[in-house]
Amino acid sequence: MDAALSDIDRRSVKTIYCLGDVVGYGASPRECLDLVIDRCTFSLCGNHDQAVFYEPTNFNVGAERAAYWTRQVLEDEPKKARRDRRWEVLGRLPIRREVEGLLMVHASPRRPINEYLFPEDVYTNPGKILDNFKRLDDEHMACVVGHTHVPGVFLDDPCFDPPGELPDTNVYTITADEKAIINVGSIGQPRDRDPRLCYIVAYQAGEKPPGYEPPVVGENEYALTIEFVRLEYDIEKSARKIYDTPELDDFLGTRLFEGR
Repeated sequence: MDAALSDIDRRSVKTIYCLGDVVGYGASPRECLDLVIDRCTFSLCGNHDQAVFYEPTNFNVGAERAAYWTRQVLEDEPKKARRDRRWEVLGRLPIRREVEGLLMVHASPRRPINEYLFPEDVYTNPGKILDNFKRLDDEHMACVVGHTHVPGVFLDDPCFDPPGELPDTNVYTITADEKAIINVGSIGQPRDRDPRLCYIVAYQAGEKPPGYEPPVVGENEYALTIEFVRLEYDIEKSARKIYDTPELDDFLGTRLFEGR
């Protein structure tokens, strides 16, 4: 998160939204929560946030142990004001928000907290993808999700393109004649076999990534350009903090090196 926020500051991005799962698998839940509270306009409720605040259900053993450990870490905060502030935020996380034509959820439009939209679903379960597109209203240009930690763009053909296979690598413009569901990837735990962290920048009308020319649209049509950002960070340091925490499964650290 430190690496991502440094890059966001370098780009002079003014507004930050978090799609949830601030806590869950990592070894620094207090610090991550504080950063999100201080830096983000809002955060949504992810399934791990929900598990820590309420109860981990249908979790594997490692994820369940991590949820209970995270809860204890938050409870053990010696300063009451900080402890209360974190619990207050966790308990009030919304499950969806809409901002300027973007629908934002953690998992999917039809099940905002815990439905997985996998890239292979476009072949094995296209009905699931198409049903989620039906949940987008006319005013929604796109929906952004993160739950699977696999970045890319779903279109309602249906098809899925990872960032490296987009017509313009890492950049995509959504125009008025289509809708998209965009997986933003993950800052804390990428799972597309690329260990670099991933987030997206959404460019408003008249803005664009350097060197990119978006398609020309009519005067009364919209176009939303999104850019996938990949960054290296200190994986060794992050993994070591997990290894040094007996309550967390070592696999949670090992997987960071492989992006899985």
